[in-house]
Amino acid sequence: MSEKLPSQAHFWGIREEELHVLYTITYWFNGKPVKIRGKKRRIATHHDLPLDDLFQGTRWDYKTHGHAHKRLLNNGLLQEKYVCRRKIDWAPTQEGRKAIRDVLKQWSDSLRPEWADEEQDGPLFGDPNEGVVHRKGVEIAARIFPGMPWAWSMERNGRAYGVEWYPTDKEGQSCHDLHIDTHEQMTDVGIEVITDSNNIDRLVAKWRRLRDEDRTTFWVFDRRETACRLWNELDYRGLFHLDGKFRKHGNWSSQAINRKIWRSSDIYRGEPAGDIVQTVTGLLEGDEDTIQDLFEEYYSTI
Repeated sequence: MSEKLPSQAHFWGIREEELHVLYTITYWFNGKPVKIRGKKRRIATHHDLPLDDLFQGTRWDYKTHGHAHKRLLNNGLLQEKYVCRRKIDWAPTQEGRKAIRDVLKQWSDSLRPEWADEEQDGPLFGDPNEGVVHRKGVEIAARIFPGMPWAWSMERNGRAYGVEWYPTDKEGQSCHDLHIDTHEQMTDVGIEVITDSNNIDRLVAKWRRLRDEDRTTFWVFDRRETACRLWNELDYRGLFHLDGKFRKHGNWSSQAINRKIWRSSDIYRGEPAGDIVQTVTGLLEGDEDTIQDLFEEYYSTI
């Protein structure tokens, strides 16, 4: 990247060092590979690192950027956050994402993810409101799912055929975060990453909307507790009857959550649930077998 500050930088109080910090964060956020201690890492393959470690994959020295990092934290553009049980010190806030869109726009081409088409606007791409946990979940799922034995394995223009990022429906409304087309023997898959766990009305509305799509929804939650809260609320509103509510949410494994949902759908609805549950951490620390085992058990209940 060139070192010339964009005109918008003054509005945000961003100097050259802050620009380097935001560029480094966005580069990682967009799934670009970073080589650290001789090992190539991506947001989709590894736990997130503290900023001083991420800087090891750049041509800049964190020692000369530490004060800029602190200023961005103090100014509310960055925040500390737990991602997959690891604490990071560089998560962009809502204001931080606005600043990134303003000051890094001219470097969008060098920050463009492999999945983003040329007509898509950067520098963040994807969902304009998504945070680190959400993007991580989408990136992990997009890394694993196209390689599943039941997914389309063809490639077109160097990309997996039948994989659609942040798709929209016929009315232009957002639907799942990812669409994975499958072979004829099974239903196509939609992947939805959930991190807005404090807005239960929004979660319920999203569940109802995705029910109308002819896809099995693979839910990737920030925490298992969020999944328990959602299905308890669906039961409370009479939208999905559970065979006993989820209690002590933290005690439920993803496997146990799935089995209760599938069993309840069979008992009260007489049809497959159409939902499979996992967490971002579970996907990151798992592999293809993690997904395959879930789908095999799900289809064994149909």
